[in-house]
Amino acid sequence: MTETKNTFRILFYIKRNAPLRDGSAPIMGRITINGERTQFSTRLSVDPQIWDTHSGRALGRSAPAERINKRLNRIRMRLEQCYESLLDCAQRLTPNAVKNLFFGREQHREQLLGFFRHHNEEFHRMVGINRSKATYYKYRCVCNHLENYIRNRYGRDDLEFGELDREFLYGFHRHITEACGCSKNTIWVYMIAFKHILTQARSLGYLKMDLFAGYKIHGERVSRSYLSIEEIQGLIRLDLPDQTQRLIRDAFLFGCFTGLSYVDIRRLTPQNIQYQDRQIWICTSRCKTASEVNVRLFPVAEAILFRYLPARESDRIFDLPTNGWCNACLQVVLRQAGISRHITFHCARHTFATTITLSQGVAIETICKLLGHKNIRTTQIYATLTHAKLTSEMELLSERLEKQFAP
Repeated sequence: MTETKNTFRILFYIKRNAPLRDGSAPIMGRITINGERTQFSTRLSVDPQIWDTHSGRALGRSAPAERINKRLNRIRMRLEQCYESLLDCAQRLTPNAVKNLFFGREQHREQLLGFFRHHNEEFHRMVGINRSKATYYKYRCVCNHLENYIRNRYGRDDLEFGELDREFLYGFHRHITEACGCSKNTIWVYMIAFKHILTQARSLGYLKMDLFAGYKIHGERVSRSYLSIEEIQGLIRLDLPDQTQRLIRDAFLFGCFTGLSYVDIRRLTPQNIQYQDRQIWICTSRCKTASEVNVRLFPVAEAILFRYLPARESDRIFDLPTNGWCNACLQVVLRQAGISRHITFHCARHTFATTITLSQGVAIETICKLLGHKNIRTTQIYATLTHAKLTSEMELLSERLEKQFAP
């Protein structure tokens, strides 16, 4: 009987698309056995300029390159020892089995909260590079809810992945619904984040079954508030003696005419201003998605800009307080303008998408680009068809039909 020979390979590569703060790239490892593979972090990083993709090593004889290569050699040797150990024990040879033995997980099984916290630590390292702080806070919040649920429901500090079942999933859903009082949309966001964590665990072999198979939850559509043209005009004409109220009113109007969010307006400096063919443009990137945004300033936004333009290039144009304080102050300002319904600073983006652009005939594809959305479906949520736009479109259609089908 011919003995089957396993194909065992180890490869080191770098993640060029996920650089660290110092410009170096993380070094990853890949174990392949009979076509099945798994990845892991070596917890090393290297200057991409000295990395040789073909050999999977750092080039040159510099001290950093030699130190990295020595550590990679030790990792490779230890992985080969783990492989030989599993081969001698006649255990099922899988890349995850080798990796788990390498990291000492054959005796200490992976646990949910420990895995979740490690994910959050890695995610936090990328905040400001290609991850947003808001998304990091979301994952951290879900992890805290899970910790409270496990402690209250099971009386333990953590659970192994092998102990998770469908009842655990539905129990956590009930916990954030009843004990935490989360809204339907918040629950939807939290469960999507939790699903991402479990998907990662499954890809690494820690979780065998898909707990979310057959599980369905949908967010509910929320009416997006925005200002009408008449309300914008009333807000512009409003005389405000308080300096802070004027600043927040002007920054809100600036968002209405540019589509920029609170955090992106707060980050603006004169370096984001460009002059092209006697036109003024704001050129920046969204803090949330890192998408590039270029918006031409209309007269109202241009007048607001020059009112607050600082002398130094590095200073912020709008020295805004916190988002919560801005929303509280904005409500006071809006009541003075005769607007009684609840409006937040983020409604400026809704106003830009609906009243300023869509109602004036701007194509949805253009609005998507101006808002910095990566998916046009996101823009369609913002861009509500106003009654005035609907009336105008129907009137134009009526005129065209009357010409074509006149008696």
